[in-house]
Amino acid sequence: MAKLKFSEKTDGVCIHCRFTGSETLNEAEYRYFTDNRIKGWLTPRFSAPDKIEYTGAQGVPLINVLKHGVDKELYYRIVAELLTIMDTAASCGFNMPNIVLDPNFITFDTERKEIWLFYLPIWYNENTNDGIVNCLRRISTYAEYKSKEDFHSVDGFMNFICRADGFTVGEAMEYIRREAPDAVPAPKTAARPAASQPSARPEFSRPEAARVAEQPRQAAPQNTAQAIINEINRGSQEFMHTEEPKLPEPKVIPSLTEERPSAVPELKKRDIPRPAVKYPTLTRRATGVTVNIDKPVFRIGKERDRVDFCVTENRTVSRLHATIYTRNGSCFVEDNNSTNRTYINGTPVLPDREIKLKSGDVLKLSDEEFDFIDG
Repeated sequence: MAKLKFSEKTDGVCIHCRFTGSETLNEAEYRYFTDNRIKGWLTPRFSAPDKIEYTGAQGVPLINVLKHGVDKELYYRIVAELLTIMDTAASCGFNMPNIVLDPNFITFDTERKEIWLFYLPIWYNENTNDGIVNCLRRISTYAEYKSKEDFHSVDGFMNFICRADGFTVGEAMEYIRREAPDAVPAPKTAARPAASQPSARPEFSRPEAARVAEQPRQAAPQNTAQAIINEINRGSQEFMHTEEPKLPEPKVIPSLTEERPSAVPELKKRDIPRPAVKYPTLTRRATGVTVNIDKPVFRIGKERDRVDFCVTENRTVSRLHATIYTRNGSCFVEDNNSTNRTYINGTPVLPDREIKLKSGDVLKLSDEEFDFIDG
């Protein structure tokens, strides 16, 4: 598993990556990112046989911004940028598991309110990400919210994201526009200019073929991925695509061409009927109160306005002590860095790690015990 380290320098961030195990450099993918400077992506530099350094932006780790406190406007702006970058990466045919989606290593530019990702151009990648949905779950869990209204808005959005029939990027963007109109621009409608007027630059929302056809006569892009990169960079002088490289064009492997696009499964909406659900339950032994775990993100703690199961009359339980995630019919518990820890059958649960719950397990928050029964 590749080892990562985030450092801040006067001229921008630098993320150090050291390969371990069977990981080796994929030169074609590496050349792809060094030959193209793309907005939203850090640039790799091969510094040693087993090291890559990523640079190209000012900023701090996204996790720092989340823990410092965000309102819903900033939260939705971060999410909208992340979804846009990931959607473009999928359409370019990137190998999606090679994109690092850990909030500790996503760069956030505090001045421009932009995020930057980076791509691991390696073979046999053992450090695969958990997908965009799990990344959004971590962002939402780590964040400290400036008001109850902000928290409830984000909670509703995450229930929408984690629903059984999935979601599309377009649906998520419409949801964000309703909750925070300033976080993402309204969709634009392209109009063809009159013949006497100069030819206008086509909008990004138009079909790819139409955009390419209306561009000034230039050397044709090598592939669809390159055309999308040029469109992303268009209109921003700082990230304008450079001239044709003087070096021979590197061989682009199939995972970075339009021939074998690698989609993000979690972004594909599936029209399937919802089966009748019998929810798992959690029973507090001290009071005998039983509740259904009827949400994909189910929070437990003593702060009534932030949790789904409020543990009263126990000062040793943290405000947001633990979270139970429901996924593919199974439940997983995660300790939210609580003061007095979380246990399953007496075994401590390490912070920020998910442990699967089985029917009959005893879940203990500090000294408060609960019986878990699978639905």
